[in-house]
Amino acid sequence: MLAFDRLRAGYSGIEKLHDLSFELSEGKLTAIIGPNGCGKSTLLKCAAKLMEPMGGAILLDGNPLSEYDERERARRVSYMPQSRLVPDTSVRHLVSHGRYPYMGWGRGLNREDREIIDEALRRTGLASYAQRGVRELSGGERQRAYLAMMLAQQAKLMLLDEPTTYLDLSNQFALMKLLRELCAEGRGVAVVMHDLALALESADEVLLMRDGALAAAGSPEAVYKSGAIEAVFNVRIRRAADGKYVFYANE
Repeated sequence: MLAFDRLRAGYSGIEKLHDLSFELSEGKLTAIIGPNGCGKSTLLKCAAKLMEPMGGAILLDGNPLSEYDERERARRVSYMPQSRLVPDTSVRHLVSHGRYPYMGWGRGLNREDREIIDEALRRTGLASYAQRGVRELSGGERQRAYLAMMLAQQAKLMLLDEPTTYLDLSNQFALMKLLRELCAEGRGVAVVMHDLALALESADEVLLMRDGALAAAGSPEAVYKSGAIEAVFNVRIRRAADGKYVFYANE
């Protein structure tokens, strides 16, 4: 679906991502983990075409990402940044923005658009919040509103940067459950995460980054057994009897 071939990127001429090569696939949830400043958000910005690479290539369905116009790209790839401005609008109006890639000049929302918006609100538990102002919501509710906008966009690939921010524990689990359901429906989902245990327990694939490069990539079990997480984060990891991952600080 989305392939990175020796991707290099950075800011003000300073390279922050170094020769990254991997693929994000349909039907899989990929967790992107790594210490602060390792390039996780920069990677998603390149994938969302919010910044241009310094080298290498990004291929969407086998074609250079740069060959797609903005509207066509938005039909295929959606993106939730780590932080954003909070607009003075209703939840429903915010979610309706997800339909813009499908609306030609002068066309308003039609019946199908409204049904898709209703379904996005329902799946994120926001149906009863539709007429409320986005600025009235809690941080966690706002996260769900932006996720609903992504669902309304119906892109096959979803890129989310720290979506569990502001969510309490139960809502974190609910979010990951929904993302897994979307993967089962054929979407590809890439999620930047700081909760290592949640990443290992929820993802199909894990990308571990360190200093702008890949330290390990593969299934959660393979990345866990490689010892790379312990080396990168300077922690110890053990598997409990119930299969959960337990982390310990190195002394």
